[in-house]
Amino acid sequence: MRSAILAALFLAAPVLAAEEKSVVKEIPTKDLKVKVPDGGKATEPAEIKSAEDLAKSPVLKDAADDVKKAVDFSKEKLLVFAWAGSGGDKVALAGETKDGKTALTLTYTRGLTRDLRQHVKLFVVPKDAEIKK
Repeated sequence: MRSAILAALFLAAPVLAAEEKSVVKEIPTKDLKVKVPDGGKATEPAEIKSAEDLAKSPVLKDAADDVKKAVDFSKEKLLVFAWAGSGGDKVALAGETKDGKTALTLTYTRGLTRDLRQHVKLFVVPKDAEIKK
């Protein structure tokens, strides 16, 4: 009996995951040529709404061609989080759509280590999305 229940849950998991499509997509920065500017804050992202803005970005100007492939600027915008802080710092962005509007929730967790590291996080979100503060 127990194995039948576990099997049913295991088989239903892909169906449930397919129904919950995230409105936030993260672009990995590992292989991109990014630069962290002085004075960036983890809680204040730069919004890039066009390919022209992308080419002017001090953080992404050297990686603009690679990033441009991942964003459809007619429907989406790019949020760029760039800051220096603890190596354990984390930024997460979650979103949900209600009544045709997308609300984003930003979670910033300070790291506990005293090392200074540069961080860049890129998130593709719908053009009308707004961050709840």
